[in-house]
Amino acid sequence: MVANFGDHLFLVVNAACKDEDEAHLRAHLSDTCEIVSLADRALIALQGPKAESALAKLCADVSSMKFMDAGPRRVADIDCFVSRSGYTGEDGFEISVPADKAEALVTALLDNPDVLPIGLGARDSLRLEAGLCLYGHDIDTTTTPVEGALEWSVQKVRRSGGARAGGFPGADKILTQFAQGASRRRVGLRPDGRAPVREGALLFADAASTEQIGKVTSGGFGPSLNAPVAMGYLPTALSAAGTTVFAEVRGQRLPLKVAATPFVPNTYKR
Repeated sequence: MVANFGDHLFLVVNAACKDEDEAHLRAHLSDTCEIVSLADRALIALQGPKAESALAKLCADVSSMKFMDAGPRRVADIDCFVSRSGYTGEDGFEISVPADKAEALVTALLDNPDVLPIGLGARDSLRLEAGLCLYGHDIDTTTTPVEGALEWSVQKVRRSGGARAGGFPGADKILTQFAQGASRRRVGLRPDGRAPVREGALLFADAASTEQIGKVTSGGFGPSLNAPVAMGYLPTALSAAGTTVFAEVRGQRLPLKVAATPFVPNTYKR
């Protein structure tokens, strides 16, 4: 995520990749700008349909923010950086706060009876229902945006024919896949019945085939949908919605249908 404040950019990178990302920035931009790493901060995600009303009690300005708006805000008399974002598919906010002020901010939020603490298990089920990738599972350094169904992440101006085409890591391979397609594709999967199909389950074209065609990268039970959901990779030729494939689970072949994502519509404030 990048917020442009005119005289500086504020970047939020994937936590698992922060050291590599900072090294890349320093290697390529140190001659043209100062790169400052912000340390000793905590991040609080406030998510759900009552997130705006809850946070507005501590910071009235947030009510005017739209999805992906970001900037400094004073929340409960604490200087924070707030973005209207999150990784749940729900409306909500991510609040960056000095680490030594995090407990005070959480306590202030929990004083509201509409706010409850909840862990990463809920984040994982919500992001899966929203069709959002988890780094190290659904995408990694071997995955291109085309394979991962993340074409939106490459602006048109950086694609072939654009004013600033190419020039980014992996551009040659990625732009070729934009033009010619990729051999595999991340898809949503809906298992039949109520049994979830978990990460790592092998995928096959039919109930008897011995040739693996793909693998489930995330899977579980979607409490909002009240049904199991999963994501994984299939050959592009088998990635159309409605295609039936089979997962091997405890020695049995369970049918799944390729499904469009998100499984549950998002509720971002546009």
